[in-house]
Amino acid sequence: MNQVLIFILFLAVSLVCSTLLYTWLRHKTKIAIRYLYLDNPVAAALSAVIAYGVYRLQSSPGYLLPGVLLIACVGGIAFLITMIRFWRTPRRKVTAGPGQVVSPADGNIIYIKELIYDECPVALKQHRFSKLEELVKTPLLNGHGLHIGINMTPFDVHKNCAPISGKIILNRHFSGKFFSLMNFRSQTENERNTYIIRNEEMEVGVVQIASRLVRRIDSYVKTGDEVSQGEWIGMIRFGSQVDIILPAGYRPSVRIGEQVYAAKTILAEKDEDTD
Repeated sequence: MNQVLIFILFLAVSLVCSTLLYTWLRHKTKIAIRYLYLDNPVAAALSAVIAYGVYRLQSSPGYLLPGVLLIACVGGIAFLITMIRFWRTPRRKVTAGPGQVVSPADGNIIYIKELIYDECPVALKQHRFSKLEELVKTPLLNGHGLHIGINMTPFDVHKNCAPISGKIILNRHFSGKFFSLMNFRSQTENERNTYIIRNEEMEVGVVQIASRLVRRIDSYVKTGDEVSQGEWIGMIRFGSQVDIILPAGYRPSVRIGEQVYAAKTILAEKDEDTD
């Protein structure tokens, strides 16, 4: 058979399989439909090239093909396991009581900072500083507050949840530019999505920040939506960080370096001394 036709066959099969996978991911994770047309063809083309390369190796010496197939199988299984872990959507029961705020993300605490009156939150990553200026003109910063940063690794669940129940009064997306989170401009120029959630007692800010070469933040809610504490509101792919800004009168329930879990870990609670 003509080699071009063989490659086209591999490409067609890869595209069908990849489309089915993306359709399933959209059903399970609410991934934006545009990624079906952006990421899906790239994944299918890459898979077709690899498959065609293995096929051509059939004409190579006998000892080479088994080794290549073994490496391909091991790599494929490792990739599949990683993707299952990354895309998983755990069902978590919220056990927070009155006045308690749950973590919006899985990850480890990288900083806990006090905010003074009318201060712009300054995010820190690898000793680099940047301002989250979109929060300056919001009611959230009309008093003292608390600023907590959570670093997410590839082994953490990358969905993010509402730390409190309430109404989404701000959902603002920034397309950004490609910078590493280690770059001081990362949190003002990387893609990010900022939410403010309000209820009768408080307002909370949540900032999703994408990493280098990643412009993949899916938001599941819109301004005006009512959300429950622990409800999934969005997802970041792949490396990422989530910052949360809390009002005055709340004290942290975690320490720097601690591993936290979205919807499960109590991140902060109301200080009884402020009642």
